[in-house]
Amino acid sequence: MSFTVTLSAASGSSVSVNYASANGTAGSGDFTAVSGALTFSAGQTSKSISVSTKQDSQIEANERFYINLSNPVGATIADSQGVGTILDDDDDPMCGDFFC
Repeated sequence: MSFTVTLSAASGSSVSVNYASANGTAGSGDFTAVSGALTFSAGQTSKSISVSTKQDSQIEANERFYINLSNPVGATIADSQGVGTILDDDDDPMCGDFFC
């Protein structure tokens, strides 16, 4: 899953921001936690954060996790949280193609 962090306008100097994933209804068994810092060079306006999701065979609802931004340098944060939704792809054999 990919999250794009975008500056509202290009900056004449470098900009950085920290990021970290956080559990929601999805936990450590559903995705690989990430953290780090993004550094935008002068003139650069977007960067990506990749998160690997994990396959399981549990029958469950769609689950969410978050990417939180913090500690900006050279900018302010307008929206500090991104939401990732992991869609359940496991069928309940008792229900076939129908919801139980």
